[in-house]
Amino acid sequence: MPPKSAKEWELSVFTPEIGATKTFLVRSDMGIGEVVMKVAGALGPRDWSDYALWWPERKMWLTRLRLTLVAEGVQSDSKLHFTKMHKVLQVQLPDRTIVKMPIDVSVKCFATVEQMCKMVGIRRYEELSLMRCNNRPDENNQALTYFLGRKNVHVNALLDPLMVRDRQTPEQTTSTISDSGEYIVAGQSIGAVVRSEDVPDGILLDKWSPSSHDKAFINGLWYDSSRSLYSQGVEENDFIQLRFKYYTFLDLDPLVDAVRVSQLYEQARWSVLTEDVDCTEEETYTFAALQFQTQLVASLPQQTAQQKASASDDSDLDQALNALQFSLGTNPHEASASAAPSEPSQRIEGQLKFQKVGKLTLKSAKVYRFAFQDCSLLLYKKDSATPSTRYNIRGAELHPEVDVEKDRYVLRVSTSDADEDMEAKFTFDSSGEFCRWLAAFRMASRNKPAGSPGHSEEVRACEMFLEMQRTVGKNPKENGSLVGHFVPHRILKKKSIQKIAVQVLTFHGSLDRCSVLESKLAYIRAWEGLQDFGLSYFIIKFEGYRMKDELLGVAYNRLVRLDPQTHGHMQTWRYSTMRTWDINWEIKEMKVDHEDGGFSFTCSSADLKLLHEFIGGYIFMSMRKDVHEPVNVELFYKLTGGWEG
Repeated sequence: MPPKSAKEWELSVFTPEIGATKTFLVRSDMGIGEVVMKVAGALGPRDWSDYALWWPERKMWLTRLRLTLVAEGVQSDSKLHFTKMHKVLQVQLPDRTIVKMPIDVSVKCFATVEQMCKMVGIRRYEELSLMRCNNRPDENNQALTYFLGRKNVHVNALLDPLMVRDRQTPEQTTSTISDSGEYIVAGQSIGAVVRSEDVPDGILLDKWSPSSHDKAFINGLWYDSSRSLYSQGVEENDFIQLRFKYYTFLDLDPLVDAVRVSQLYEQARWSVLTEDVDCTEEETYTFAALQFQTQLVASLPQQTAQQKASASDDSDLDQALNALQFSLGTNPHEASASAAPSEPSQRIEGQLKFQKVGKLTLKSAKVYRFAFQDCSLLLYKKDSATPSTRYNIRGAELHPEVDVEKDRYVLRVSTSDADEDMEAKFTFDSSGEFCRWLAAFRMASRNKPAGSPGHSEEVRACEMFLEMQRTVGKNPKENGSLVGHFVPHRILKKKSIQKIAVQVLTFHGSLDRCSVLESKLAYIRAWEGLQDFGLSYFIIKFEGYRMKDELLGVAYNRLVRLDPQTHGHMQTWRYSTMRTWDINWEIKEMKVDHEDGGFSFTCSSADLKLLHEFIGGYIFMSMRKDVHEPVNVELFYKLTGGWEG
């Protein structure tokens, strides 16, 4: 090292990747770029383009190369690191798929999320963010890597844990999984696919229900969007979670958002199953039925290449009309089916045990010949060629009574018709006969001809539920988690597995048949309709009540003061009538000036900066009007960054 002059001083730089420490003579007016050149030259020939100076003491990157050392505050006692800006991280997507990918940890977290969403194929990145994981996957919970044979598979085959892992799906996406298990987007690999078990951390198997404090603790795990991941302690190969943070979804277009819809559906599904969002028992069965419809359609034979080619010939006008029907909440498949000429229906007939049910009826079951004709059930006595009774099944109430262990298959049917009412019980000799007739009854009750092309799908739905009950019945302790994929543990404690399966099958019978993507969208819409949808919980203490914990919910349009025990709404402050909100960063206290009066509080479950970011983020989301306008990043930082913005 040459002798130093009066203006020069020694600077120590450590390179973690090679474990080497170098000392250089520098001047205070020397630029950061010149120091980087000195370090790279001293370490020898190598590609150093991804390396930058990191200041551990101040937790900041020195990436503004034109600034001088004195401008950044670097002195002779400063210890700098020369390290990579891109670190390989394990990123868990909202659907619990884990992907190893190189992430730029030198930029702000908001910019990192933008990069990740572009790599994965998710639009509207501003609705998502990153959070820490309380339970990192390891060998104990069997995190594993998937290698999916010798051909590329659409990424949506991995976006649904209940779909067949190696089955292709017809959803449009540019993301695929290569034969070596690489996540491919737009022809480029972004990393290896790793996946944890379908049941997250055994939550569904434990007798555990999240309390308000548990939910508030989870919201304290979000990373600060205004700081880099590296400054928040993220290191190489760390495990982080990508989640939808702001529950206001702009321009959710099924024609271009296949990946986004699938990811959002999975996050909604897990929030219902883990009871992160409160819902009634009836709503739970509705969600289970929609989930089962998604699984059912995914298990059916997929389109051939020729069918896909012919389907792709649809005009742009047809696609625009379908998109309009989606936005209006209607099913384009149902609309097209009603407009198309009716196809001849198959005639379903056979001998069934029939018994009328009534308060004063003691007659035993008798065997009659029945046949379906469109939506009517015909009853024939003896060898008569003409039906003696015709029952209109449109709008009928169906109640299956199934016990696969005892081989008991019964269907109760209740109709209300001006000509002939019926409240009867049908008994079937086998599961195959039960599925065939139940499918016909379900179609007729929805005003669809029994035996039409959708009959095979209905039969498949019945068979899958019976198979699930058989599997669970063989070993309830080990296989009971299968039902846990559909309903929360709260329902599992109240009712038997057989009763739950029958309830889900009953609710599924009232659903319109639709594709995988449409079923997921219907699930998301039902999720958005819940009373406490989108509430993020924080434990706070109001000024004047510092010894008492209060529960605050932050939603897309309001702040809600909640009862910590019942979660009942005690007081609401809407953003539209909020004048200002300020934070005293020294004492970590937020003051809100509202039309109904002002109030101040501190947050004990998370850093107050995170709560401030939620409020500012939702206000930013409400200001998005033009779907084609790019994200105003500066405005986002201004509303969410606080003193750092």
